[in-house]
Amino acid sequence: MEDAYSYLFNRDQKIRKDIRANERIKYNNHFKVIGINNKNCNYQVFGVDISVSGMGFLTEVQLEKGDLLEIVFRYKNVDIPAVLKIVHVNLCDKGFFVGARFIVLKDTYKKILKQR
Repeated sequence: MEDAYSYLFNRDQKIRKDIRANERIKYNNHFKVIGINNKNCNYQVFGVDISVSGMGFLTEVQLEKGDLLEIVFRYKNVDIPAVLKIVHVNLCDKGFFVGARFIVLKDTYKKILKQR
């Protein structure tokens, strides 16, 4: 175990070594979920962190591992459409903390996410 910073809890904490290939950065913005498993919806969720690989966010809507989300989020003044696949869902004080991987994200937008 080693120290790492949690953007969800805004503190250092002991966590497993991060084995992600792409570094996560803080992302404090609401974004829209416009579809879940090919069904239209209109939810606002709160982004916690982001990388080229995926996003972590808070939601009051219970989601399941494997769900597919169609989203639109704003990064560096660009509205980016994407599809996420839910990797994990954890209950927390503010609802559910969800980790998801991008499965559809155009290369143009990946380049924007790589810019720090």
